[in-house]
Amino acid sequence: MRKYSLILILFLLSGCLENESSELIKGDIMGTSYSINVLGDKRVDQALIDKRLIEINAIFSTWQEDSELSQLNQSPLGDWVAVSEELYLLLKSSDEVYKQTDGYFDPGIGRLIDLWGFGSSGGRTELPKIEEIERAFKDSSIKYLVIEDGRVKKLRDIHINLSAIAKGYAVDEVARLIKASGVEDFLVEIGGEVIASGTNKGDAWVIGVERPDNKSPIPVELKNASIATSGNYRNFFIWEGKKYMHIFNPESGFPANNDLASVSVIHPQSAMSDAYATAMMAMGSGKAKMLADKLKLSVLLITNKEDNNQVIKINFP
Repeated sequence: MRKYSLILILFLLSGCLENESSELIKGDIMGTSYSINVLGDKRVDQALIDKRLIEINAIFSTWQEDSELSQLNQSPLGDWVAVSEELYLLLKSSDEVYKQTDGYFDPGIGRLIDLWGFGSSGGRTELPKIEEIERAFKDSSIKYLVIEDGRVKKLRDIHINLSAIAKGYAVDEVARLIKASGVEDFLVEIGGEVIASGTNKGDAWVIGVERPDNKSPIPVELKNASIATSGNYRNFFIWEGKKYMHIFNPESGFPANNDLASVSVIHPQSAMSDAYATAMMAMGSGKAKMLADKLKLSVLLITNKEDNNQVIKINFP
């Protein structure tokens, strides 16, 4: 199956859209599908939404060689590169989350992502060599990117991959367009990223978070909030009986290996839900709990210990 740059991480949400399918706006774009429930309101312009998603893709895609991000990745070391307002916004936000999470959220690891087969270069059938990992790791961190107003400069030959924040940003932008049309009650989902506004005909929007043990999804009520889930049981490869997932330990350059099966984060902004879920998935449950308490985030952790899944809710009402 073709992976898409904005779906490096496969989010594990199943939306409980109980209204008739005729009320849904559906499409295929950005290498994935999207669905929007506006409860039959005809004021939402799907063509305008599709146009906006294409614009976002043209900025953040690592699959398109002519995207703004791809051009930045190809730029020479030490040169200041002017960037668009939107790319600057997500780079700046990414750098802030990188610092908040002690480096566990790091979109500067594009070379490692590609090396391990989770990027635009395609999958792997065997492990990378240690010297390849060390070489890619040396040039993998957003700390080697200088970010100033409207421009950036690479200090090392890093490749930036914003897949763990850009799809959430796309969800936020679609929600902004819908609200601009005068609609307040809606639910937007792009490739598993979800944001809910208002109510579902007077009731709360209910999202089902998928479990890795195939038990019934965990229901989560959303009102004027987003949810993103990062997990280790959908996007991985197996080599000699060992699973290697798509989220990395920033201290080693290897895929993270901890007690978490998935992390779901609720936040007013989908881009931030996206980023924090990725960071927590990389750091394991102990540090994830401390980060959730520190930032006062509502978080749902599913741990995997001795083949038994445990659900842990933090700061839930």
